[in-house]
Amino acid sequence: MALRARHIARNVLFNWIATLANMAAGFFVAPFIVHRLGSVAYGVWVLAISVVTYLSLLDLGMQSSVLRFVSKGYTQGDHQAASDTISAALWVRVQISALVVLLSVGLAIGFPIWFKIPPEMAMEARKAVLLIGATTALTLSLGVFGGVLSGLNRYDLQSLITLTNTAVRITGVVLVLVTGHGIVAIAACEFVAAVVSNVLLIIVARRLYPALRVRLSKPRKEVLRQIQSYSFYAFLTTVAVQLVYQTDNMVVGAFVSAAAVTFYAIGNSLCRYAGQIISSMTLTFVPAASTYEAAGDMAGLRNLYCNGTRATLAVALPILVTLMLRGRTFIRLWMGPEYAHRSGTVLIILASALFFSYANRVASSIAFGIEKHKTSALWSIGEGVSNLVLSVILVHWFGIYGVAIGTLIPSLVVHLCLWPFYIPKLVPIRTSQVVLQIWCPMFLSAVPFAIASYAVDAYFPTRHMVIFFLQVAATLPIFIVTVGIIFRQSVRQHVLPRLRSFFAPPQAPEELAP
Repeated sequence: MALRARHIARNVLFNWIATLANMAAGFFVAPFIVHRLGSVAYGVWVLAISVVTYLSLLDLGMQSSVLRFVSKGYTQGDHQAASDTISAALWVRVQISALVVLLSVGLAIGFPIWFKIPPEMAMEARKAVLLIGATTALTLSLGVFGGVLSGLNRYDLQSLITLTNTAVRITGVVLVLVTGHGIVAIAACEFVAAVVSNVLLIIVARRLYPALRVRLSKPRKEVLRQIQSYSFYAFLTTVAVQLVYQTDNMVVGAFVSAAAVTFYAIGNSLCRYAGQIISSMTLTFVPAASTYEAAGDMAGLRNLYCNGTRATLAVALPILVTLMLRGRTFIRLWMGPEYAHRSGTVLIILASALFFSYANRVASSIAFGIEKHKTSALWSIGEGVSNLVLSVILVHWFGIYGVAIGTLIPSLVVHLCLWPFYIPKLVPIRTSQVVLQIWCPMFLSAVPFAIASYAVDAYFPTRHMVIFFLQVAATLPIFIVTVGIIFRQSVRQHVLPRLRSFFAPPQAPEELAP
């Protein structure tokens, strides 16, 4: 158990390093891109990504299947089953990638027609869509090897490859913008970074799992049926994620303007940054849950849920409280005062939807790990469709704020009203324990921090980003101390003994003798 916990913690650490590096790069480069391109061109770029990203749905959930069955096959020593899974996924995805290229051509032709794109940017937008489509096709076909690393719980190596991708991409984007190029050159940088990272994935996966035999030939029907039975509901979940996180930009672009997409995307991007931090934790729980389930260790599965959810909320709550109460101040310092109010209001609405969403992230990962994700996938589809319908309706009344409200309402219904009653079907725990022993203590721990954050923003306004982060750092111990007080028994039993053993002086050899 301790070894597994340490392994999970190591994976989370490396994922955090890669995620924080990616966030830091995006944080510092985003204002540079916005001001170099302008609100209109940046809005067109966001729209192009949002549209083409839908082609990644043609993955059909196979990446999740690769992760699940490689992890299971490796744990049980069934390397042939793992080889059959990844070979089948690669065979299907190569054909899908060819379809993606063809569909990208159609999207490029219709893009300036469907959205409010300035005529002078039509050709540039079409070229960007084609390049983004080529990047998506490449990632779809070769990305199966990333599922191998995830299935083997080698998120450390995967994180290093992600860091390489970030370095290549950001360096290229800065260089092309400094030399006066636009969104086409940015899309080219994305393609080059994808080539580098996918080649590294292939090399590392083959060396890490030499028993894996990958072949590009038509797979057996039973292997395809096995993948399909698992991946279908994973595919539905992916569709729902696209509806929730990418459709909003398209609704704004179709019913408001390309410039309005920039205001919406700035607020939405901060929520995506927060989501990357949380996902870097919870993604590691999928293979961990699969391992516990394969070994029949239900107690370990329960501990994974309880401790993982508390840890997830401990990271998420300070971020969400800061975004909601100080988001406008942050955007003013980050992007400029002209974006503070509109983007800040979007941020407040979207961040409100994440409180209970993050509370259920670990449960969702466990559901995928133990192949009980059918119900949650159907809920996700309902949430995504409701989000789209409400956003289209409310955008006519409230503009970009209506689109954000359309995201908020379905999220609260699914995560607050449905998930708590489904968790007991995944792990041996009652709904009352979920609410009273996990959710309530963690949410109460955030109240003093929220009061302090509001007071600092109201009475100590700042004009410098460094001072803003220092203020957040100064108030963060309030949350840490409150968590320690509420969970003082666990701290005394588990945390303090480990700290004492860590800082204890090494014993002399004669002291170790019996």
